[in-house]
Formats: sequence, C-alpha cells, structure tokens
Amino acid sequence: MMFSRRAVACLVLIGCMPWTPSASADSVRIFALSADTWAQPRAGQTLPRMEPVRAAVEYWGQLDQGVIKLSYPGEDSGELWASELHDWLVSLGVPSALIELAPGLQTTAELRILVGYPEDVDL
Repeated sequence: MMFSRRAVACLVLIGCMPWTPSASADSVRIFALSADTWAQPRAGQTLPRMEPVRAAVEYWGQLDQGVIKLSYPGEDSGELWASELHDWLVSLGVPSALIELAPGLQTTAELRILVGYPEDVDL
C-alpha cells in the first residue's frame, strides 16, 4: 500500500504531537443520593458509607482539578439537604470553593452529585 508524501507527513506530525487527555463531558459522573438514604442517621462514620457519597468523593479524588455540583430540589428542604451535604463533603476533604449548589432538580426523591472538570459541570 502506497501513501502520498502528504499523508505520511500528516501521520508523522500527528505522531509528534504530545498527547494529553482532554477534559470533556465524559469526565462527568452523576451519583444519585436518594432521600431514603439521606434519612438515615448521619455521623462521621456513617456518611462515608453512603455509597453515592463515597463514590463521588472517591471519583473527585481521582480527577486533577475536579469539582462537585450538588443539584437539588428547589424548595427549602432541598436547600437544607444540599447545604448539609456540602458541609459533610468539606469535612471529608473537598474544598468548599470546589462545590457548587444548584437548585432546580425536578424530583424531591433524590439529590444528584455531579463530579467532573469545571467546564463539564458548568461551574
């Protein structure tokens, strides 16, 4: 099989480019925290055992410069839920500046924890 000089030059140029993983929407992971799970007593030992919280913090720790967005039901109880979870995430080592609270989730049965790069989760 014969390649033109131009095709070979393009392949060589592409091969010489440094490869870096790009931040894309593929970085976003969504962890649903149900109201039933959240209704369990919360303490320093029990919260990290809540699977969505544990998985979200673990994934955040794998990202370089990752952020967390808490999408919650817009009423007062949803805001209280998100604020309390925010405080728990800070106690688990996530800097407060990397956590955004976002009202407007259309369900009251869960809160969604979005973890990814800032441009992917619209921070």
